[in-house]
Order: sequence, then C-alpha cells, then structure tokens
Amino acid sequence: MEMNCREILEISRGKLIQDGDPDRKVARLSIDSREIRPGDFFVPLAGERADGHDFLADAARRGAVGCFVATSSRVSLPAGITVMAVENTLTAMQQVAARHRDKFSLPVVAVTGSCGKTTTKDLLAAALAVRSPVLQTEGNLNNHLGVPLMLSRLEKRHGAAVLEMGMRGFGEIDLLAKLARPGIAIITNIGEAHLEMLGSRENIARAKCELLVHLPLDGVAILNADEPLLVPYFCRLACELITFGFSPQATIRCVDLTRLEGQNHLCLEQDGYLPLQVAAPLPGRHNAYNVMAAVAAARVLGLSDGEIVKGLAAFRPSGLRLEVVDTPSGWKVLNDAYNASPSSTVAALQTLEELAGEGGKIAVLGDMLELGVYEEEGHRRVGRMVAQVGPKALVVVGERVRWLAAGAQGAGFAKERIFHCRTQAEAAETLRKIARSGDWILLKGSRSMRMELVLHELLEVER
Repeated sequence: MEMNCREILEISRGKLIQDGDPDRKVARLSIDSREIRPGDFFVPLAGERADGHDFLADAARRGAVGCFVATSSRVSLPAGITVMAVENTLTAMQQVAARHRDKFSLPVVAVTGSCGKTTTKDLLAAALAVRSPVLQTEGNLNNHLGVPLMLSRLEKRHGAAVLEMGMRGFGEIDLLAKLARPGIAIITNIGEAHLEMLGSRENIARAKCELLVHLPLDGVAILNADEPLLVPYFCRLACELITFGFSPQATIRCVDLTRLEGQNHLCLEQDGYLPLQVAAPLPGRHNAYNVMAAVAAARVLGLSDGEIVKGLAAFRPSGLRLEVVDTPSGWKVLNDAYNASPSSTVAALQTLEELAGEGGKIAVLGDMLELGVYEEEGHRRVGRMVAQVGPKALVVVGERVRWLAAGAQGAGFAKERIFHCRTQAEAAETLRKIARSGDWILLKGSRSMRMELVLHELLEVER
C-alpha cells in the first residue's frame, strides 16, 4: 500500500488518539484481526454478531501499525500503534481505499452480473498475467467491504486490476464504481439472484447497470448481446460499446463451440481480427460467454491473440465452480456448489447432460435462496429442467426443494426416482446406495446450503 498512517489520518479526517509512528508505511487494510500481518492497518467494524473493537488488542499483538476506532469508543492499546477516532470506520476505510486507488493510473476492469463474475474475472486476469502482475479479487471480496480491501492491495508492480463487483440492492454497484473508478466494465448477464431484494429482473438490470454511469468517455462497456435486459442500455452509453455472444449482431461472436478432452473450444470472430481459436477448461455453453467477455477485455487492453491464448491456457477455475472430482468408487462429481439461482442451476444441469452423454447421471440439488416472489416458480422451473435432462435420480436437500421435486414430477419425472434428504450426510448415504461406477453426479445449491459437504462425506467414507 502506498500510504502511511499520517496520510490515512488526513484522508479520514480522524482525530489522533494515540501517536505511534505516523510515517510508518501501511501494508494493507484489514477488517479481520485474525488475518492481521505485521504492517497492516486494522479497521474494526460493528456487525450483528461481533464488534471489531473487541479485537483491537489482538490486532495490535499481531503487528498492526495503526487502527481506526469509533469516536465513542474507549481504547487502551500498546504504545507504538497509531490510533485514530473517526465518525464511521467503514466510511473512513472506503475513503482511504478510494484515495489509494487514485495514486495509480493502471487499467481497472470491473466485472458484474448475476452469474459468471468470478470465472470471467479469473479468465481475464489469467490472460493479463502474461504481461504483468494483476490485482484480482480474492475470494468473495466483491462488496462494500471487499472492494476497498482489494483496492488497498494495489501496488506499483501491478499492470492492471480486475475487480468483481457484487450487489444485493440499488446503490451498491454505484458506490463500488465510485471507489474503483474502472475504465472498462463487463456485465455478464442478468439472472434471478437477489430477486427477494429487488423484485424483478428488470430492477436487477438497473442495479447492475449503475456501473456504466461511471465509465469515462474513453472507457469501454462490454455487455452480453444475448441478454435482452441489457439491450436497452446499449444506446445510453457515452463511451465505446463492445458486445459478446452467439448473436450474429454481437461485436465478438462465438461461431463454433465444441467440447474436447475436458475443455471448451471456441472459434471467435470479431471485425478487424482474424478468427480466434481458444480453449478453456470450462464445460458448458454458459461458460463460453465468460470466455468471450474476457477475450473482449483483453483485446481492449492491447493483448495480442497469441498472448490471450497463452494466458487462458494457464487458467484454473476457482473452487466449487464446475470442478470435476473423480472418486475412488468411479463416480465423477461435478461440484458446482458455490452458489445457485434458477438460471445457473439450469445451466449446470445442461452441462451435466453434456458431460455424461449416454452415461448415468444424478442431480443433487439444494435450496435456492433470495428469490423473493419467484421462489416457488424458480424451483419448479429447475424441476422441469431436471425432467428434461432425465437423470436416473434426483436427490434434493432442504425445504424449498419440495417445489423443485414437484416441478420435476409435473413434467413427467418418476416420483420413485426422487429422494428428499434432510442433511448433506443423508444425501451422501443415498448416493452410496444408488450411484454406480461411471455415473456423473451434480452438486448445486445456494451458498448457505454447503452442498460441497455431500462430496466431503463421500470422500471421507471412501478413505
């Protein structure tokens, strides 16, 4: 981090309570005392379950050089740590992160959308890393807390930053864009995630497209040409627009998609470029969109097609996202348990069908959350897709999946092939009874369902 404690005090307009070493360089911002490393600056946040002020001493013991405290707090910390009182520790952190970002003139790419954000971010970062180190969002640091933390990790060695931006309601993307000031924005698609908060997919599109308002005149918006809810925003842009998709009208078009040796192979066309053959270890048609978006951004940033191909060859997917795990029993588990919405679950089922071919397949699905009034119909829609894909069994975990099971039955899926389990352990036990060597097993559900525990149970017993 290119800041010291004195600068942080000035930016936050805080009151100095304890003067440690004001000229000491700060390594990065942190909101978790357990993750403090020597040189970090600790930002205590008051949450529903805990108050970070209770862990100030722990942060100091671990080597924090400074910290914020709320103006109403009384603290007693060891000498040597700089303590600043501010009205709101979160706001102060965001102000510091935004000022730190302003110290850099590097390209910043913001990636949002209902599905595919992380994969697109990782694909683009892999391509850009061919030229120089890249700052990319780590884990789930994609919200009003995570984006400031990522911005604080910008260093002179970075040639670009690729930041994921998530949201649950209006105004959140707007805030993140103000902090990060991206020059390139990618919107992958508009799904059903957060319908509970926003009420309609049209509102989700509005919330995601808050990002576009913050692009400079020389910026670039990279949008999904096949997403009808994004099309109305095409004509509202003051900057350059690049679209991607299977549509012949898209700027960058996928004209051929084949699956070979565990990889998607795409042939991409774009006016002014030779056709590009690119491969990525990502199954499913939906992942082709993520590849196209990453290629579009990489070209905007000046990478040659050779560099793009080389970078994507080094790409490795993040955990719990269509990971193929071979088990000792001969089952192939498609672990897509990171999160779920109706659209992403339908895509995962289509991928299961594609990978399994004529072989046996089993869908293990958990509740999908935050769907609001679409909750029942969203689950029923997935159930209808289960019937269409035709696995030999459907294993469901949770309460809301009763609608999913009903949707499958209503579309002709046999009741005796549906197994309703109360826990992930029970689902694993069911799989041990019905799965056969060579079967493909899909795991999918909302994050709180932790459907990956089904795989853990399977592997634990097989050890």
